[in-house]
Amino acid sequence: MSTENPRPGGVTAVAITLWVSGALNVITGVLLLFQTGNEDLVQRIGGGGPLIVFAVAIAILGAVTLIVAGGLFGGSYGARVVATVFQCLSIVAAIVLSITAPWLLWLAVISILLSITALVLLYLRRSNAFFRN
Repeated sequence: MSTENPRPGGVTAVAITLWVSGALNVITGVLLLFQTGNEDLVQRIGGGGPLIVFAVAIAILGAVTLIVAGGLFGGSYGARVVATVFQCLSIVAAIVLSITAPWLLWLAVISILLSITALVLLYLRRSNAFFRN
């Protein structure tokens, strides 16, 4: 990144949001690993094995998100592509959530709006110039 092409504020905002999200996912995954003794939770998930797989998957997703956030800070085009894919998957997941759990429609709408905002911020003219260099 050159000094003549500083990181746009929108890219910084998306990177910070992803960093926080990734950190929370890692923490959530680790905390879920300590819940294997919670019989109600284990039953709802479908057993101890699925709970462990779910917890590890969330922690890995969080770790990848942290790496992507770091890449966005540095202007990595690959990180922008991965962040784009993650945001699109988030939109799909929110749509599925709104269909399967209509009482959480408000959460799905917020998630969709945040993902769309992130996508717009990642592809503004200044953002494009930042990731090209």
